Amino acid sequence: MTIRLLIAATLYLLSPLIFANTQFNSTDWTIEKFSLNSTILSDNKTDLDTHREVMVWLPPSYKLGDRRYPVIHYLHNANWSNRQMAEEERIQDTFARAVERGLIQDFIFVVGDYTTTHGAGTFFGNNSVAGRWHEHIVKELVPEIDARYRTLKNKNSRAISGDFFGGHGALSIAMNHPEVFSSVYALHPVGTGTGDRLTGNYADWELLNSAKSYADVQGTSGYNDAFLMMAQSFAPNLNKPPFYVDWITEPQGDQLVTNTQHLKNLRNNFSLTRVVESHIDNLKSLKAIGFDWGRYDANEAHILGCRQLTRQLTSLGIKHIAEEFNGGPWSEKWVPNGRVENDMLPFFQRNLNFR
Repeated sequence: MTIRLLIAATLYLLSPLIFANTQFNSTDWTIEKFSLNSTILSDNKTDLDTHREVMVWLPPSYKLGDRRYPVIHYLHNANWSNRQMAEEERIQDTFARAVERGLIQDFIFVVGDYTTTHGAGTFFGNNSVAGRWHEHIVKELVPEIDARYRTLKNKNSRAISGDFFGGHGALSIAMNHPEVFSSVYALHPVGTGTGDRLTGNYADWELLNSAKSYADVQGTSGYNDAFLMMAQSFAPNLNKPPFYVDWITEPQGDQLVTNTQHLKNLRNNFSLTRVVESHIDNLKSLKAIGFDWGRYDANEAHILGCRQLTRQLTSLGIKHIAEEFNGGPWSEKWVPNGRVENDMLPFFQRNLNFR
């Protein structure tokens, strides 16, 4: 037997052992943390801490060679953080199951730090009031990840995703930066459409207009927090301290009335059914767009908004995947056979380049 045949035969006999040694469980996924000092986020009126703690999930195979990987960037929702995500074993369990089932090849998963000093979080605006979150992600976070890790450094191997507020942010950033991200999948995004409820009926407008500090608003109502984040992201006004926003409902004499121009501006900047009309070419240049929503969200406006968005995209000739599933906004995500495992990750397997 020649030496070449002997080597081949030996490798063949050893292949079961080699294969066995490359089987991994969830504990083999590595979570790394690093600090990123943002220059871009220093431009804000909300006292943002420019020191950001970034979390990165690495597959078991990462430490075994010099292979490069596609990257999925994830935008966490308000009232949540990447540190809390890192404490959730079910997240790496989800990744391990999806890879083991052949639903996706190994990838790098990145969750930036989207917490804020005041309030519950951000709605991922891009201005001098709420902070330039789009630019932070595109110009600071993405290059830093590419510099630190063995990534496939091109848009066809880079995706963005997120849930709820983060879902809105993912869709918005993708349509503004198709040169950076080729694919986007949003889990139950909000702010997609106007629904059928009167916008002015949600928040305590008397409180919001009279508040002198964040302490006056925090803890009073989830809608108050949401409208504050929304206004700072999509209706900023540098001449109106302490929150630097244009409220859609304002006092006029002894009454609270709708400011029509402010409402129009907010809807045009925030509602994705309106925003997509000025981003048609960008949206069509994306390789893949997907989003889902649960039909049992207690706020039916979120459900109707997602339905409006898929109709709007279809009417504009923009290819996408949209699905309403039998659940609520927080259900069916990071669970066995849930939306992330069975839908989001396979979506990226189909649309990202892994080589």
